[in-house]
Amino acid sequence: MVSEFPQAVLAHLSQQLSANEAVMTFIRDQLVQLVPSGGVLFAAGSGHSALFAMELYHRAGGPSFVVPVLDPSVLPIMGPSRARAAERQAKTLLGPLHAARPKKGEMIWISSQSGMNPAIVELAVEARRLGLVTVAFTSLAHSRSGKSRHASGKRLFEVADHVVDIGGVKGDALIPVAGASRQVAVGPFSTLSSLFLAHTILADVSAELERRGVHCTYTSVNTPDGESQNRELEKAASVRDPRLTLE
Repeated sequence: MVSEFPQAVLAHLSQQLSANEAVMTFIRDQLVQLVPSGGVLFAAGSGHSALFAMELYHRAGGPSFVVPVLDPSVLPIMGPSRARAAERQAKTLLGPLHAARPKKGEMIWISSQSGMNPAIVELAVEARRLGLVTVAFTSLAHSRSGKSRHASGKRLFEVADHVVDIGGVKGDALIPVAGASRQVAVGPFSTLSSLFLAHTILADVSAELERRGVHCTYTSVNTPDGESQNRELEKAASVRDPRLTLE
């Protein structure tokens, strides 16, 4: 039983890596062209998908050109019921998007397993209106199985420019379990998949940019020279990232 979840995860990850190869290559190439000219990549999510934006931001081995688009109200730690309510308000993430000062031609990655909630759909709609290249990280298997809660009736994958299908199953959890009195499923997959695919792209982008002399990769501050190296990157990134001016 201990091996059931990892075996399922590894099989699904391999499948989604292959299924998304073309779109991931396209996105990588777009970012390699965007970043040297000062462009940034915005990252967004709500509910547990907010982890997507948090994980890609300012971490060892990660890029300095990622700017998160988040509102604390969508975080489950603020209270699950409050986070659900915030996800279902269409304008929840529009303020953080506008505050990030996006420029036409830049890119935003929006993560949502179901892609059904108004905050996420409205964010994608507004991002496209502002001229951003909009990429959805979403589960087509789940999203196609239900109805949108957005006023347009559309789901995230239907309003984004490009879609990275994170795969998985309806309801997210991979392993069905026949309980004593009910059928449930355990082992959520969407966070693992979305971040695996996202880091795969970003690792390629950062490596290529570093080879070209474009310094964009943070080093762990828990190494001798990590903090001093990062300060140089932060100084440059602070032009677009207001969080770096708060210290």
